[in-house]
This record gives sequence, C-alpha cells and structure tokens, in this order.
Amino acid sequence: MRINNATDLKAAIHQLEAKQLTQKQSLRNQFYETYESLKPLNIIKSEFKKFTSSPDIKSNIVNTAIGLGAGILTKKVFIGGSANIFKKLFGSVIEMGIAKLVSGNADKIKDMGKELLHPANGRVL
Repeated sequence: MRINNATDLKAAIHQLEAKQLTQKQSLRNQFYETYESLKPLNIIKSEFKKFTSSPDIKSNIVNTAIGLGAGILTKKVFIGGSANIFKKLFGSVIEMGIAKLVSGNADKIKDMGKELLHPANGRVL
C-alpha cells in the first residue's frame, strides 16, 4: 500500500494498530494456554488421559482385574475364614499365583467363556 497523503497515513497507522492488537491478543492466549499446560496437575491429567486412552492399557487393566478377582475368589473357596496363620499365608500365595496365572491368560479364558456361551453349533449350554 502506497501512502500519498495524511489520510492514507492515518489509515495505514489504524490498520497496523489493529494488526498489533490482534497479535497481542493471540500472544496472550498462547501464553495462557502454555501456562495452563505446564501446571503440574494439568500435566498429570494429560498423561493419565493418554495412558488410559490406549487400548492395550485398557485390556491390561481388565485382565489384571479379572486375575485379582479370580485369585480372591480362589482364596475364599479354599481357605475360607480360617484363623490359622499358616492357612492365611498359604491362601495369599494361592491368591497371587491364581491372579498371575489368570491375568496372563485372560484373553484365552475370555475366548473360552464366549465359546461356552455361544458355541459354533449354535447351542447355548
């Protein structure tokens, strides 16, 4: 834009001031977003969201929960409410062993359960 007179100069100044105001507001917004994203709580939230949105993580959490549930159930069935310290210790060992075994093979167990509920021949047990 060529400036030939005072009116053109005022218009150019006004245009540059408007551009400066827009850039200043954009810079403030960017600063605020950066400031918010660097707060420790927001970093933790962001990382937790990334962590839980992964399908592998969700599957692992479900598999671990199934394993722990199976371990606790096994301990209750075999040991019950015994007051004997050795039985309690043995029950805890069984619980952890079953939990590890089931969580490690949870996908196979889920597939077997689905097959039992919906076999290939169409009969439900």
